[in-house]
Amino acid sequence: MWAFFARKILKLLFRKDTIVNNSNLRVNEILLKAVQDGIIDITLVEQNLEVNERKKYLDIHSERFKIWQGNDGKYYTYLPVDELSNKRKKVKKSFREDIEDAIIKHYKKQETNPTVEKVFDMWIDEKLEYGEITKQTYSKYKNNFIRFFKNPYYSIDGTRIAYVTEDMLEQFIRGTISKLELSQKAYADMRILINGIFKYAKRKKFTQLSISYFMGDLQLSKNIFSKKIKRVEDEIFLEEEIPQIIQYLEKRDDIHSKGLLLAFLTGVRVGELSALKISDINSKILKDSNIAKNYINIERTEIKYRGCDGKWIVDVQEYPKTDAGVRNIIVNDNVMELIRQIRQLNPFGEYLFMCNNKRIRGHAFNKKLGRVCTALGINKRTMHKIRKTYGTTLLDSNVDEATVAEMMGHKDISTTRKYYYYSNKSDCKKVEQITGALQAFNNYSSM
Repeated sequence: MWAFFARKILKLLFRKDTIVNNSNLRVNEILLKAVQDGIIDITLVEQNLEVNERKKYLDIHSERFKIWQGNDGKYYTYLPVDELSNKRKKVKKSFREDIEDAIIKHYKKQETNPTVEKVFDMWIDEKLEYGEITKQTYSKYKNNFIRFFKNPYYSIDGTRIAYVTEDMLEQFIRGTISKLELSQKAYADMRILINGIFKYAKRKKFTQLSISYFMGDLQLSKNIFSKKIKRVEDEIFLEEEIPQIIQYLEKRDDIHSKGLLLAFLTGVRVGELSALKISDINSKILKDSNIAKNYINIERTEIKYRGCDGKWIVDVQEYPKTDAGVRNIIVNDNVMELIRQIRQLNPFGEYLFMCNNKRIRGHAFNKKLGRVCTALGINKRTMHKIRKTYGTTLLDSNVDEATVAEMMGHKDISTTRKYYYYSNKSDCKKVEQITGALQAFNNYSSM
């Protein structure tokens, strides 16, 4: 509120040709100068603030309850006791102003003890305002809050933050993991919100609960988490499938097929693919050699988030998913030829992949991939599985691990190996390799 008045005061000061150095003048100094110069009456400002504050609380109250005058001349209303159970209590006062004061006192007290959901909103709003999270992450946190904190078994979203005890929080965590059958990865998403909410609440003095100590002492057995069995054929394209799909895509002249082919040859994320521009394609002769380095510069990605009206917004942000995501993907002459073909299909577009003068979105590539898998009679997979196939191919081809991590946009190779590497060898190849490896044992056998 003070910042708002300060801006108004600055306009008045400049309108009156008063010279101030607003780059150095703090808000409090601006207000003090305005009061001293008689530009504003501080008493009048305080009165207006008080009137507006009273109106705000009374408007909130009127959405649920009314004030009425009984036959005895007294004034009555209801005040909520327990919002979770919708309990209420009747309040009686001799004068209307007195009952309004009681209403205002009640809602002011609630503001110093907000609900878990209110604290969550305050926390993520602050993080978004300071640029600590993106709009895409903001939407992800919102969805995760609904999933975890508003679940039908152990919801605590409407509980006043000061009333949340360690026992209540532990019951919520264990119950949610059990009832929603959360994996360790899903629990990690929930833990981010729990830590953020309660650390923010502690900083704002809404609670005395120390979430750092609580989470440090919380012991959760691995058995409590849901186990998801991953089948190799669902995670990457198998060795015998890769030539099928590559040859199928090479025979197609549509821009979507060319995009899928480029994804196989570069391992780009689908959002990065959708946001590529022709200016991202580069080639240069390496110093002291005749070797040409062809590469694709990755520096932006597609994002998706909910707007103020709750509708999804798809946009392009001018930086990739992670800091490590800024990278140059080395490609060969075949890829450069593929890009030339793509450019022929879209010669004047700002983005490399456009159709009907519109950027092709990531979900369109995923849909196309699904149709290709169906046509070939193989398991349907997402674009992310192409990325895993690319990472697996690099590692199986004995590319230096640091280079693999760089091409994938990972900070280190452990991420690639843990989440992106699967054996995609055919059964025949596996039998051949194991048989060869076991041949050494024949030298020790007496059979």
